[in-house]
Amino acid sequence: MSTDNEKVREKVRIPLAELKIGMFVEDVFSDKGVLLLSEGRSIESHQQILNLRNRGVSEIVVNVEKSIVKPTAESPTHSKEARERAQREAAYYAELPKAREVHEQTFECAKKLLDSVKSRSDFSVRAVTEAAECIAGSVERNPDALVSLTQVKGYDEYTYVHSVNVGILMSALAREFGYKGDALVEFGIGGLLHDIGKMKVPEAILNKPGKLTDAEFSIMKRHPEWGMEMLADKVVPDMARKAVGQHHERFGGGGYPLGVNGSRIHEAALICSVSDVYDALTSDRIYREAWTPQKALATIFQGCDSSFSRKYVERFTRHLGIYPVGSFIKLASGELAIVMRVDPGKLLMPAMLILFDENSKKLQNPIAFDLAEYEGTPVAEKRKILLSLSPKPYDINIGEYIGRKV
Repeated sequence: MSTDNEKVREKVRIPLAELKIGMFVEDVFSDKGVLLLSEGRSIESHQQILNLRNRGVSEIVVNVEKSIVKPTAESPTHSKEARERAQREAAYYAELPKAREVHEQTFECAKKLLDSVKSRSDFSVRAVTEAAECIAGSVERNPDALVSLTQVKGYDEYTYVHSVNVGILMSALAREFGYKGDALVEFGIGGLLHDIGKMKVPEAILNKPGKLTDAEFSIMKRHPEWGMEMLADKVVPDMARKAVGQHHERFGGGGYPLGVNGSRIHEAALICSVSDVYDALTSDRIYREAWTPQKALATIFQGCDSSFSRKYVERFTRHLGIYPVGSFIKLASGELAIVMRVDPGKLLMPAMLILFDENSKKLQNPIAFDLAEYEGTPVAEKRKILLSLSPKPYDINIGEYIGRKV
């Protein structure tokens, strides 16, 4: 016969973030005290959890005895992790609308800037600085929101989008190393201006679908110098100038225009080179299709100590995740999904949106699923990530899904 104390322990209250498929929930109330569910039921899909979250539920009572999957014993550490994850998620979605505005405004700034340079017109450094200030502000509030939007690519407008994305990635990576305020703005300016010299490179070379000849590559390699010349009479922070002039130098030597290495390359240029190559590799170009984020990161990592500084590559990877936001992935179940959010402490267990079932049939109602919430369970094993894929054969536009709440 159960004692009163044992009966009490049959039910536990847990944060909604800890609710898992297989748990049996009792009466469910919203945070405003509205009764949403008066009869107990078993949780059978992640969509049920998402529905509860969308209806304002933050905590829930679980019947331990009737649950197939038992709640873990709550510890101060476990509870702290759950709160921190919930806070990061809330901050991400709160910043996202502002980040979209910043991304759009900065794109317009980059377009106006580069078009002015291309037509040999004067350009405003003040406008670039204001755009970089907006980037820095968003990154300081929540870097994940703006960085996730760098996955929204535009082939026809690559030059403009690339400059914006490099400015964002540079600012986000600089923040990882403790930079704040005006320093972040300077990194952003460097990213927005880094390829300004390419506006002097003939379009026939810039847009050539095949391999450049030695003569053509010699012209291409001059764009950092031309960029520095364009900035000679402008009031631009030294950090930004270094990003413009040195972003094609390589950590082990062999880069251009000067072939310097190691400590002779400015930190801004080292950060710019990683950001520049990553965004270029993950973008469609006239001579090749975009690489998956995972392949791009793996390639950059292979270049540690030769092309890139290891400490910046490692921090860049930790920030983006092994499978960055926007990655199109295949799960062990055979399902196909898009990575929607990445927890810095659980790089292999992102939140995702499942778009195709195990037979590669597109779902009418995509399934939101957070792998980290099922860590250590059979569900997590079934849906562990196998590899990343190109979304093109599946007619998926990643940009349409970035920022959707899951």
